[in-house]
Amino acid sequence: MGAAAQTRPASDFQQWTHVDLTYEADSRLKLTAFGEARVGNDVSHLYEERVGAEITYSPWHWLSTGPGYLYAHADPDFTGRSHENRAYADLTFQSPKLHGFLLHDRARGELRWLQRPTGSDLTRRFRNRLRLERPIQTGSRKYTPYVMWEKFYDSAVDAWSRTRYYAGLGVPVGGRASAELYSLHQDDRFSRPFDTNVIGANLTFLLREARSGRPGERSR
Repeated sequence: MGAAAQTRPASDFQQWTHVDLTYEADSRLKLTAFGEARVGNDVSHLYEERVGAEITYSPWHWLSTGPGYLYAHADPDFTGRSHENRAYADLTFQSPKLHGFLLHDRARGELRWLQRPTGSDLTRRFRNRLRLERPIQTGSRKYTPYVMWEKFYDSAVDAWSRTRYYAGLGVPVGGRASAELYSLHQDDRFSRPFDTNVIGANLTFLLREARSGRPGERSR
């Protein structure tokens, strides 16, 4: 992780670790603080650290929405930016269960203030993510295999610029903790690395549990 910064490669293998601290005020309202570290250059260089918070309100079991904020500190030689302030809002729909399968559709709008070595920019981005999961109960434990697909529209290039493909497994850790382990492939059209493969871990700790929850599924 202490390796010197490298010029962004055309392809890369990375590791992302994300941690959530979640407070469920009641069955409809959830407050989350999070942190994330990303290691790239074939898992040899810590190039980005992220912290943030979000609010999730679920008026019905099939709909959730809420705002969030993210701050990122990054290596400009690897990412092209040194800092980012991001405000976003989510709208997520959940389908009725069909033969045990659940489909989630999350739409997210983002405003991004990017600080680069050459100056600062304000850009807008839209993301749409589909998640198909099939919870499996084994004794007292529930495991959740899933696949996800996500598409990004970026106003800076006025195009659909990025696509992600995920496969993962939600696992119980014990008590009020849960985890997701996943692999991700990311295609970028306009920025390096153009092809990125990621091994990731999302950890969620419930400070107060108002109802049964699912892991964070973040990968912001």
